Amino acid sequence: MRSSGFTLIELMVALLLLGLVFLLLTSGLQFGTNVWSLRQGEQTESAETLTAQGFLRRVLSETRPVMIEADISHARHVYFTGKEESIRFVASMPGHLGIGGFYDVEIHLVEGESGNRVEMSWHVFRSTEASFAPEVEDRHAVLVSRVNQLQFAYYGSRGGNQPAQWYSEWENSDHLPDLIRMRVTFTDNSNVWPDLVVAPVVRSLNLIIDPERINN
Repeated sequence: MRSSGFTLIELMVALLLLGLVFLLLTSGLQFGTNVWSLRQGEQTESAETLTAQGFLRRVLSETRPVMIEADISHARHVYFTGKEESIRFVASMPGHLGIGGFYDVEIHLVEGESGNRVEMSWHVFRSTEASFAPEVEDRHAVLVSRVNQLQFAYYGSRGGNQPAQWYSEWENSDHLPDLIRMRVTFTDNSNVWPDLVVAPVVRSLNLIIDPERINN
């Protein structure tokens, strides 16, 4: 009479099939983990982008037409220097970034070995006869990383009969531009940032502020 049980070949086949099942389960679990991590990274990056855009919109919209006399070679003009890759202006800042009053703010591109980044620096603005050389130590914050290019543009009329249009620079003017456009491109093409177009809340030429009185 033949004894019941498994032969060696049957046992090896069963172990082989069991190993294949575990391999498929492990591969599926690893794939799912990778997809989840990728989606989490995309969501985090998207949230960071939206936060940066919202903050920049808030700060740029708070640009103030503070009138100054920089030196004898320039007439009284607004403290605002808009270039293609940087912008400098006076604005109020959120409470968690400093005390009340107005701040000398600059947003610019910083090049680095691991990639370019958009930084903002700021310090308290105190003098109506300010120069564009910083007098106190700036505070810095990185707003956006892995940036390929930063480009500003400014919309408005230079004065006289000139029609309103976009300019790559805006400085030594007696008024602020009507619109400020900020364009950011990234080294990673999958990250797309729509142009940020902001209108300064206060553009009146009649607003002449004494920052010394406000900050004290």
